[in-house]
Amino acid sequence: MDDARVVHTRPEWFAEPHHGFAWIRMIGALVVIYGHSSPLAGTGDLFPSDWPLQPDEGVLMGFFAMSGFQITESWVRDPHPGRFAAKRVLRLWPPMLTVSFAMALIVGPMITTLSAGDYFAANGTWGYVVNNAGLLTLKHELPGVFVDNPWPNAVNGSLWTLPMELIAYAGLYALLLVGAAKHRYRWVMAVALIGLIAWDRHLEQLPGSESAGSFFSVPVESLVAFLVAFAFGVLLNLYRIPLSPLAAGAGLAVLVLMPNSITGSFWMTFAVSYAVVVAGHFWPSRLTVPGVWVNGSYGVYVWGFPIQQLLAMAGIHNQWLMLICAAPLAYCIGTLSWKFIEEPTLKLRHYFTPAPKKKEPEPVEEDLDEVDEDPEDLDDLDDLEPEEPEAVTPAHEATTKRRPLPRPPAPSPEPPRPGRPGGRPASGPSRPSTPPGGTPRPAGSPADAARPGSGTPRPAGPPSDAPRPNGVDRQRPGTPPSGTRIDGAPRPDGPQRARLNGLPMNGAPLPPAHTRRSAEQRPPRLPAPPPDESVLAKRLSGDLDAGPPPARLPARRPGGRHARPEPPPAPAEETRPVRPYPKRQDGQ
Repeated sequence: MDDARVVHTRPEWFAEPHHGFAWIRMIGALVVIYGHSSPLAGTGDLFPSDWPLQPDEGVLMGFFAMSGFQITESWVRDPHPGRFAAKRVLRLWPPMLTVSFAMALIVGPMITTLSAGDYFAANGTWGYVVNNAGLLTLKHELPGVFVDNPWPNAVNGSLWTLPMELIAYAGLYALLLVGAAKHRYRWVMAVALIGLIAWDRHLEQLPGSESAGSFFSVPVESLVAFLVAFAFGVLLNLYRIPLSPLAAGAGLAVLVLMPNSITGSFWMTFAVSYAVVVAGHFWPSRLTVPGVWVNGSYGVYVWGFPIQQLLAMAGIHNQWLMLICAAPLAYCIGTLSWKFIEEPTLKLRHYFTPAPKKKEPEPVEEDLDEVDEDPEDLDDLDDLEPEEPEAVTPAHEATTKRRPLPRPPAPSPEPPRPGRPGGRPASGPSRPSTPPGGTPRPAGSPADAARPGSGTPRPAGPPSDAPRPNGVDRQRPGTPPSGTRIDGAPRPDGPQRARLNGLPMNGAPLPPAHTRRSAEQRPPRLPAPPPDESVLAKRLSGDLDAGPPPARLPARRPGGRHARPEPPPAPAEETRPVRPYPKRQDGQ
């Protein structure tokens, strides 16, 4: 169990709280055996009566406080009444029924002073089993068992606190059903604690021990005192009271200095309850061991008393010898009880625990440029920006990515400028461009200044530096003839012309795409004036298939948008382009 209120500056120094509580419960169970050693051996009380802090009573207070703290945490994590009750039954009954059946049906017949027939015929034998199964109607005697011990007839005196535990569970269950665990109703538990304190103080003033009577087999005075500790543990959890080792140590120091009085007994309930909860959260990590070695505290508690009675029956009447013999035996049997009884039955809680809800995956804003183009996941692949083209181009041609050329509203006599928008260099080698049927441009011409990667800076100018719209590209020299695409397929004409990235080739509007990337996902781009389309571009796009050769256009002023146009092409045998590099085969 993790508690968000405790933030350790060095978390590696401390064990998990549930492991710390397991250690404290095991130590407390062994302290109970230590406290029972003296009276069961017949040597009187182990602790002087004038001590303000009685270890065995303080341990029981700590047990109830830890129980209230942890049971409340269980409800907060799973506030289901049916599952909550089932978990409590699986925790409380199996070890208690095991030790009761073992003592009544196995050990009792072996050590009773009666014959086996008389023993099993006696009503007390079966009454012991039935009454202990009811828990509230505990019975501590078996016919002819431990009749000659210093503490006669008591088979298992440790069970006397289990009915109080059950009543505490029932009271907390009723309060939780009315909403005491909710933030706005937790004051109900505070009122219940105040009422229990007032009741406990009233019973403390009555003369005589246990003068308030009993509820079934439960003494009322002790019940109320332990319920105060239990309720205080519940409030420590509900109100998220800070847990401070300094405050816990100061409370114990004040308790030691106080005399053994009614006030000291009252203060002990709160000081010890707070201290054990703090100790569970600050347990040293170096003492962390496998859980099987410390989880058997319940078994140690319920088996310790019968083992000590058997040792007293065997003739051990020294309290220290009783402790030395009983503690290891109780620890071994308690560990076996955990391994073969408690742990298997506790695993049954999984049948009452709901399956953990699957966490919904958090929505991730995917960049459509990087999405795998799977037809099963995407509605329209035309709305995705394609990756680099996989078609193999001739070696002498540029290897830039081909993008569609939008048709402007008004044609322009100037040819398109080669290269990619945004100044990205082409993937092929830098070489002077040659228009179809023309002569190569000399190096250092204005057209080369406009080409990226040419080594010559391009003259700055607002129209030239403005970025072009996404999806717009310019034709490079050496493209396939008019009416064909880069992959060799015929180019369709009319409204059904192929498109890419949602941009039409003929200016016709497109329906809205389902998978088009939103404006928030696209990087902002500045708008640019539509490019002018020349006769060369028309021929390449298939819009102009025949006609007289274009007239010579006037030269472009330096700093314009496009490269200088070349003279009209000469006859084919005289317009052979000069290749600066030897011709290579495809794929080289």
